[in-house]
Amino acid sequence: MTSISQLLCRYHNPTIRAKHKVNCRKNDNVINMLTTEQVRRLSTSAWMTDIPKELRRLLLNIAQVKTVMKGQTIHRAGDKPTGFYGIAEGRVRIFQPGKEGNELLLALLTPGTWFGEISLFDGLPRTHDAVAEARTTLAFIPTASFHALLEQHPALYPHFTRLLCTRVRSAFQFIDSSATLNLAQQLVRRLLMLTSGYGQHHPQAGVTEVKISQESLARMINSSRQTVNQLLQQLQREGLLVVRYGKVVISDWERLSQWLSTSAAHAND
Repeated sequence: MTSISQLLCRYHNPTIRAKHKVNCRKNDNVINMLTTEQVRRLSTSAWMTDIPKELRRLLLNIAQVKTVMKGQTIHRAGDKPTGFYGIAEGRVRIFQPGKEGNELLLALLTPGTWFGEISLFDGLPRTHDAVAEARTTLAFIPTASFHALLEQHPALYPHFTRLLCTRVRSAFQFIDSSATLNLAQQLVRRLLMLTSGYGQHHPQAGVTEVKISQESLARMINSSRQTVNQLLQQLQREGLLVVRYGKVVISDWERLSQWLSTSAAHAND
């Protein structure tokens, strides 16, 4: 039977737990109910690994577990921010809805990626829609708990500053891609960003699989699926990647990145 203490550990913030003199540190699984594997995935990003272990534990300890089904909306553009999210399992689509029902796909976030902090810092509404691409398990830190943690542990601020800087860099790369790169270069830039979790993950050595449809890639560069297919086939002929059903296989991230840098430089000569 679940005790009152366990319920308090699961659902209340540290202030309420302290009021009721409940010590939740002895059993971290009771606090957040995340599995060991989910905690490992949530801790894999470059951003999270830079946070000292004790602060990282405190961050995960106040997280609630939320499961959203495929197609379920996590938040919409214009919504009031309710918290900070980390993806433990599944995938989340971030997009800008269009006036005619079309959408501009901005990102596909995978396990280990965290999102939603911008609105918590500026207090403004969400800027984009976030929808689950598959059954997704989220570590969710409510706004009040988020700010309470930062107030109690200001050493976390520099780490969130770095996360925000990552967002800014990604935004500049997106603007740069749209303004200065041709479609093939834009496509490669998006594939590279997908493999690195938009700057949150270190690029992986060896073979990397990007599970994404050609339709989704087309929406990312505002093109057609047919054009994306032609571009992928061209890149495959050059030995830069392999096209498979529902995914793109990158055998050498550094080589693909170098191709992008070289081709972009030649285009600007």
